[in-house]
Amino acid sequence: MRKFWRVFGWVFLGIFLQFKFNALYGIVFLENLNFHDRAYWVKMDMIPTEENLRILKVKTTVHHSLGSDYFANVYIPDHYKVLNETPYAGAEVLPGYQSYKMNMKRKYRDVLGEKHFIIAPQKLDEDISSKPIKVHFENLEQRLHSDETYLISTTKHKTRLEGPEVAEAIYPQKLGM
Repeated sequence: MRKFWRVFGWVFLGIFLQFKFNALYGIVFLENLNFHDRAYWVKMDMIPTEENLRILKVKTTVHHSLGSDYFANVYIPDHYKVLNETPYAGAEVLPGYQSYKMNMKRKYRDVLGEKHFIIAPQKLDEDISSKPIKVHFENLEQRLHSDETYLISTTKHKTRLEGPEVAEAIYPQKLGM
């Protein structure tokens, strides 16, 4: 029985040291890894304003995230100009799109971002067919999720956003994600 407690003590000490002398951090980490799936949520709303301007509200969430650094980039088609933001040059370049960086903030187990874009069509006289608004979730090493659920179009000087209330993707938790 003494040998069992000796081996158990060494194993416990190894686990304790692995989690930087913080047992609570280790317990929360293992609980997140084993019992929760990671979900990506994108929510977009378009608020009509006077004339041809529209306010596009974009909310991004990484639910039950384990990593420390998450980034989200929103890609808006070139047919629209964003009046209140400058394009983000640090993101991947997609032809026909301008990228904008979301301000992601950690809140307990989630990483949240919210931004309002004031958009207007580049050419007021043309109708613009439906094009997806792309959202890429990334960390420092890889792309974690890409979303193209929401479609934006302009017909007869009216800009519309099509898509569900919330777009959601769920993945099983893995180390390194």
